Amino acid sequence: MTSYEAVPHPAPRTRRSSRTPRASLAVLCTALTLTLAACGGGTGTTAGGKSTGGTKVAGDTLTVAEQQAPPSMNPGSLDLGFVDFTMLSYESLFHLSPEGTVEPALAKSWEYVGSGNKELSVTLRPGVKFADGTPVTAEAVKASLEYAKRAQGNQAHYLTDATIEATGDLTLTIKLAAPNPILPTLLTQSYGIGQIISPKGLADAAGLTPTKTSQGAGPYVYEPSDSVAGDHYTYTANPNYYDKSQQNYKKIVIRIVQNGQTAINAMKTGQVDVYKGDYTSAASAKAAGMTTVGLPVILQGLSLIDREGEVSKPLGDVRVRQAINYAIDREAVTKALLGDQGTPTVQTVIKGGDGYSEELADRYPYDPAKAKKLLAEAGYPDGFELPVLAATFVGFDTMAEAIAGQLSKVGIEVKVSAMTSITSFVENQTNHKYPAVSGGFTEEPMYLEGLDLFMPGSKVFNGFGSSSPELTELFDKAAAAEPAERVGLDRQMQEYLVENAWFAPVAFTPVNYYVRPGVGGVKVSAGAPFASPLAFYATK
Repeated sequence: MTSYEAVPHPAPRTRRSSRTPRASLAVLCTALTLTLAACGGGTGTTAGGKSTGGTKVAGDTLTVAEQQAPPSMNPGSLDLGFVDFTMLSYESLFHLSPEGTVEPALAKSWEYVGSGNKELSVTLRPGVKFADGTPVTAEAVKASLEYAKRAQGNQAHYLTDATIEATGDLTLTIKLAAPNPILPTLLTQSYGIGQIISPKGLADAAGLTPTKTSQGAGPYVYEPSDSVAGDHYTYTANPNYYDKSQQNYKKIVIRIVQNGQTAINAMKTGQVDVYKGDYTSAASAKAAGMTTVGLPVILQGLSLIDREGEVSKPLGDVRVRQAINYAIDREAVTKALLGDQGTPTVQTVIKGGDGYSEELADRYPYDPAKAKKLLAEAGYPDGFELPVLAATFVGFDTMAEAIAGQLSKVGIEVKVSAMTSITSFVENQTNHKYPAVSGGFTEEPMYLEGLDLFMPGSKVFNGFGSSSPELTELFDKAAAAEPAERVGLDRQMQEYLVENAWFAPVAFTPVNYYVRPGVGGVKVSAGAPFASPLAFYATK
C-alpha cells in the first residue's frame, strides 16, 4: 500500500490500450495542437526547468495569449491541447505542481490499496463548494468522472476500465482492470478528465460552451458576458473558492493571437503578459526584454513502424534500423532546421524525464561508415528504397527531406509522400502502406508513451501493431510496480526501444512561454513541461 499527501511525479505513463481509431485520431490531433500552438525554442533551459520569480503581490488582471481557440468549454470532452481554458474554473481532483509533484486539490489524501496499482482510495477535502454554492461530494466527483469516461473525449480511454464507487460523503474508490501507476497524475489539472464538473453542469453538459458560465469549483469563474469566443475568454475570482491565497489575480483573460509578432507587439504595449507561442518569436521576444521559459518536449524524427518487414523487408532487420540511426547527423540537421531551438536526441524522452538513460545519450553517433557496414551485413550493400510518410504542417515534410539527404549518403533512397490533411496523415499511418513516418510526438512519461506510442494498442503511432514479449513484460511490470522499482523498469523500456531502433529520433523542440516583467510563477520542469496559468502571479 502506498499512501500520499503529496507525491513526487517521476513522469511515467503505460498500460495496454484498446484505443479506437477515433481516439487515436484525437491523440494525434492533440500532439499536433500542442505542436502547432506551442512548440518552440528555449533559451538555455535544462531538464531541471526554468521559471520566472520575484516577490509575490496581489494581482489585478493577467492577460495570457494563446494561438488556438477551444471548440468548447467542457473539460470532460475537450482536447488535451486546450486544458488551459478550463483548469482556471474547474478544480481538479489532484494538482500537478510546477515541479512535477502530485499534490492535494479536491482530494485531501489518497493511496493505492494493496499492490499492483489497481485500486485508488481517495478522501476529499471537506467544506468545498462548487461556484454555484452546492457542496463537492464523493457522489458529485463520481458523476463527473463517469461522465468524462463516456464523453468520448481524447482522454476518456484513461478511465475505460475504471469502476468508481462513492464509499462515503467524502470518500471514493477507483478500481481498475489493469494497473495504472499514474492515475493521480491523469486526474490533475493538466488533463481535462480530472477537472470536476458540478451536478448542475452535468445536467446540461451540452451547454458547457463559451456562451455559458462555467460549472466547476476552481479558483475562477468563466464569464461569458465579458468574453467573445475565438477572441478572448475572461475569468473572475470565484467567491466560493476554498483557498483564496491561490487566487493570484482578480481577473484572468486568455486572448487568441495567432501571429507571433502580433503577440510580441502586444506584450511591448502591456496588452499581453504571457504568450504561449512559437519558437520563431524567441529572438523578437528577447529583443523586447521578455523572458523565455521552456523545455524541449516535442519530438521530431522517424518512426520506423514496419518492424517486421511487412512492406519494407529491410526494416525487419534490426541492423538496418540501427544503420538508419547511425546515418543521421543529428547535430547538423538540428542546427540547419531549428538553430539553437532544438535538442538532438536518440531517445523518446527528455533528459531528466521518466525513463531517460544517460548511458544511451551517445548510442548513435554520426557514423556513415558504421551504417554502411551494418547495411552490408544485413544484405543491402547498395542500400534500398524507403517510402516515408510525412505531412505539410509542423515541418514534418521538411524534417523528412533533411533525413532523406542524410540517408542518401549511405545508399538509402527515401521517397517522401507529404499529406496535406491530418485525416489523410492518420489514415496512411495505419493502412500498412508506409513503413516509416516523419512526424512529431509530445514527450510523455513512459506509461503514457506505452499507451500512445509503442505498445500494440497504440493504433496511430504504432501503425503496424509491433509487439515484443520482452517489452510487454517490462511494461506490465512497470505498470504494477512501486515508484522506486518503476524507475529502473522504465529505463529498461527506453533502452529496449533505442537498442532495437524502433525509432530514429532527431531532435526535441521546446514549448515556449514568453513573459513580461512583473509576472512570476511561469515555470516548467521535466515532470511538468507545460506551465500552468494557475501558478502565475504578479510581482513587485
